[in-house]
Amino acid sequence: MVLRPLLLFLFLLLLLPAALHLPRASADICIVGAGISGASTAFFLTNYSTSLHGAQLRVFERHHRVGGRLATVAVAGDRFEAGGSIIHPRNLHARRFADLLGLAVKAGGDDDWLGIWDGKSFVFQTLRPLPPGSSWWRRKLHGLLNSLLLLRRYGLSLFKMDKFVQVP
Repeated sequence: MVLRPLLLFLFLLLLLPAALHLPRASADICIVGAGISGASTAFFLTNYSTSLHGAQLRVFERHHRVGGRLATVAVAGDRFEAGGSIIHPRNLHARRFADLLGLAVKAGGDDDWLGIWDGKSFVFQTLRPLPPGSSWWRRKLHGLLNSLLLLRRYGLSLFKMDKFVQVP
């Protein structure tokens, strides 16, 4: 049984040199999905790549709009930004892409209240924001409690993820 995949791999490896010599203009480039990944890939290929060589770029999306999970949704009569409403400052790729598109950075506000909605109810929420003018110790305690809520929900995976992001 193990021999069959190995033989298939060797056969495909023998075909690789022939595939590398195909004319590049004979194949189109297809991107499946127009979410943030598909849309940004199409954007960069059309604006910053010289490797298209006459090939057509085609993006296939099952919904009638671009954006994937990035959307404005209505919940209980209020409108919220879902998905990409937050770009972490240490996510350099997303920040640079947002800068390239001319998206403004919103500072301050009530964005320190986080909730995860599954379409029916909130499966996770941090504590409500403190009123303006709260004392230093109250803000620190509030931040600590929110960190503990995140730790209880997600465990140590948040700390493991920290090593994969770079500080600008």
